[in-house]
Amino acid sequence: MVKAKKGYRIKRSAGDKIVDVVNYVLLFLLSLCFVLPFVYVISISFSTEDAIGLYGITFVPREWTVEAYAYLFSEGGVIIKAYGYTVLITVLTTVISLFITGGLAYPLSKIDLPFRKTFMYYVLFAMLFGGGMIPTYLVVTKLYMLKNSIWSVILTSSYSAWNMIVMKNFFSRLPHDIEEAALIDGANEIRIFISIVLPLSKPIIATLSLFVAVGQWNNWFGPLLYLDNRVTPTLMLFLRGIISSSLNIGSQFDSSEAPPPQSVQMATVVACTLPIVCVYPFLQKYFASGVLVGGVKG
Repeated sequence: MVKAKKGYRIKRSAGDKIVDVVNYVLLFLLSLCFVLPFVYVISISFSTEDAIGLYGITFVPREWTVEAYAYLFSEGGVIIKAYGYTVLITVLTTVISLFITGGLAYPLSKIDLPFRKTFMYYVLFAMLFGGGMIPTYLVVTKLYMLKNSIWSVILTSSYSAWNMIVMKNFFSRLPHDIEEAALIDGANEIRIFISIVLPLSKPIIATLSLFVAVGQWNNWFGPLLYLDNRVTPTLMLFLRGIISSSLNIGSQFDSSEAPPPQSVQMATVVACTLPIVCVYPFLQKYFASGVLVGGVKG
């Protein structure tokens, strides 16, 4: 690689500039593909029934209203209850997942661990071949008796072999000299893991926390399988009920004063997505470094 002298800039060719322009244009178009649908969803959620029927879907609402959100958050407090259950399940799943993943990844990152290859074989086998939906359902509901319990969703989502391998590779890249110095000073493996390894592992912890939290926040099949929507609703079950009209929401709009079903659906989508959109920027700085370093074979 040719380095420029201090105070000088490398002269770029016309071909390099053309490639940059093409890349920027492609990235801009790709960004529009992801952003525009969400903008239209927000626009519909703030539109009146007459405006939707007259103008259709528009980039900016022709007639602004917050009736859909007022209806959504006042209808028996169901969405508030769903928020509470979803936040609780997401937080507990993330904490337990990091505890299990880190507790398994750290010893497997040690080359001198006895039977290390055997343990890794079982981890890879479990990642490639699952037990199946029906056996898992029978174990959770019949053996552990966790039907309609939030622990059925938490425990079935708390471990990922892929996340464990990524974290193990990250631990393998950490400098061993620091751990050896701590061992000489009398620290045991648990003390080293808590006081040295974890503070150095903020990028991978933030990355996997984001993976687990987003996955659990958007999880609808697990709650649908194990939970009763009327007893323990989650946001994704609530959204599914709104979209599929399983909550009988169509009958709520006979009056002309009620908000249109389409705007309620879009308002529910915004309410379910907004928390993740707000949290992601705070973890973004760790995201790239955590995936890059953790994805390198250790």
